Amino acid sequence: ARVGAVSTAYTDAMVSKVYIVLYDSSCYTEHTLSYTRATYMSIHLGHSGSKASEDFARARRAGNLRRLWTRLTGQNNNLVPFEDVKQTLGILNQYYRGVQPVPLEKIIGSMGRSKDFDRVFLPTQKHSRGKWVSVDRALYDGVTLPPISVYQVGDAYFVVDGHHRVSVARRQGSSFIDAEVIELKSRVPVTADLKLEDLDGLAAYQDFLEQTRLDVLRPDQDIRLTMPGDYTRLLDHIRVHKYFIDRQGPQETTWEEAVNHWYDHVYMPVIETIRRHKLMREFPNHTEADLYLWIIEHAYYLSEKAGWQLSGWEVAKDFVQRFGKRPGRLFQRLKERVLGVLVPEELEAGPPAGVWREERVEETDRHHLFRDILVTLTGAETGWRALAQAAEFARLEDGVLHGLHVAPSNDPEHLERGRRILDEFMFRCESLGVRGTTSLAVGKVDEQILDYARWSDLVVINQRREHGRWAERPLGTIFQVVAEQAARPILAVPGTNVLPLRRAVLAYDGSPKAREALFVLRHMAACWNAQSIILTVASSSTNREMLDAAWKYLQQHTASTVTTRYEHGVPHEVILRVMEEEQADFLLMGGYGYQPLIKAFLGSTVDRVLREAVFPVLICH
Repeated sequence: ARVGAVSTAYTDAMVSKVYIVLYDSSCYTEHTLSYTRATYMSIHLGHSGSKASEDFARARRAGNLRRLWTRLTGQNNNLVPFEDVKQTLGILNQYYRGVQPVPLEKIIGSMGRSKDFDRVFLPTQKHSRGKWVSVDRALYDGVTLPPISVYQVGDAYFVVDGHHRVSVARRQGSSFIDAEVIELKSRVPVTADLKLEDLDGLAAYQDFLEQTRLDVLRPDQDIRLTMPGDYTRLLDHIRVHKYFIDRQGPQETTWEEAVNHWYDHVYMPVIETIRRHKLMREFPNHTEADLYLWIIEHAYYLSEKAGWQLSGWEVAKDFVQRFGKRPGRLFQRLKERVLGVLVPEELEAGPPAGVWREERVEETDRHHLFRDILVTLTGAETGWRALAQAAEFARLEDGVLHGLHVAPSNDPEHLERGRRILDEFMFRCESLGVRGTTSLAVGKVDEQILDYARWSDLVVINQRREHGRWAERPLGTIFQVVAEQAARPILAVPGTNVLPLRRAVLAYDGSPKAREALFVLRHMAACWNAQSIILTVASSSTNREMLDAAWKYLQQHTASTVTTRYEHGVPHEVILRVMEEEQADFLLMGGYGYQPLIKAFLGSTVDRVLREAVFPVLICH
């Protein structure tokens, strides 16, 4: 055959370029040209060809190792077939976006060749070698290759033409590649972390949007759920929400109105709480909508148990404490369980000062500190007087009284007695002109009170003046266990006359818990117009400057008169004497200052005051 002149140029004894001149191309058949191309390719395999072959071999080894690792770890290693995406989502419209740089890490799928490459475009088939090596060699030689062709769906890209160019570019460490892009619009958001098994979830999401039209009504919505079946539960939530709206309004709302109202007034407030408190850190590999669904259903469970409606933040915090997956959270739960087994409840230390304010007091509602008031009920006459005293708090705070009776067992007689007590509670609340709810619990009294106290702002307990001898229970009564461990203020009512709460004495020693009591007194002086007396008993840990600082703090936040008293003597004796001299209605104190074991041996000013008090005592934490 007349191939013509062949000119070669050598560099370092290596073939660099080959020029083939065909003088009379009309005489050559297609077979001859194919032979000529093959000859050219074999001659051209110089330095860059050798490196390209080595690159392919390394890419195949890396692909095999990655396939083994993903099998061991259960990770997904497959490209997403574009055909499956299109069939699932039913793509709406398409737009030509021209040639533009595309992030290689967002190319996650293929049209027609999803079996030839893995998730990061490492070659998985031997037959890819020829073209892969050719593309790699061309890049080594500085050849500019044409752009690839891709479909864009959401934030993800799918290769139509150019699979080997993508594979080589990723292997050489490139971040972007030029691509001719056709964008396909989808009703649901598609992200670059999409996996084949996620398509069922996207199909369910799309069906949810078709039924609610939330993507049109609220374009910023992003209600992605991990489990496809959960969208049915969301639709049930909306239907129930519509039912309650219809019951309250004069006319039936439309479906779209109900969807909007649910999204704005139910869904988004929970999502904003999740974002504000960064709760998603506790639940990796899940979505905000997942957490919303869990919190709402947890709220239903807790509200049914407590007997009243709980705030979203309280429920979210409790859910995180119970089920959060951060290592620190897991360790904390393990620690609490171990201590619960090893340490008797009487020796458990109480909560640190300020927990109540952090958990319950809203910055936007400082006019009401005691919205939810838990009243413990035994059926004794002195307990009903405690209820009447609690009603004074409820009227001043626009609060709700939550009556709690704890039955010792599920015995029908015990339960029936509990129901009668709670019925009497509701009758008395109505007579006193305050709102009330009831809860009947079964178990240990102190444990149940502590459990329900988490959802309240104040715990009211009837406290008898005489406790009996210390020898009967040297580490404290049920009242003392609750007063030490509840992270809430405790109102101890002696069961005597109901007082009007107009004149308060604060026993102030500068401790963190006494400062919490000072905060409460500031609220009472500012919002109740209560007359305030700050009392400090001289000791090695107190001084007059401390008292003056407390007075200044109170004066800055209230227009009512604040007086101070700096006295010497035994603390509980001085407190009782000043209460009588000032004709005060109630006393505020910081909670127990000692650890339980030390308090058992040394005694406590709080205990000594409570034994003889004929007035309500508010113990603050």
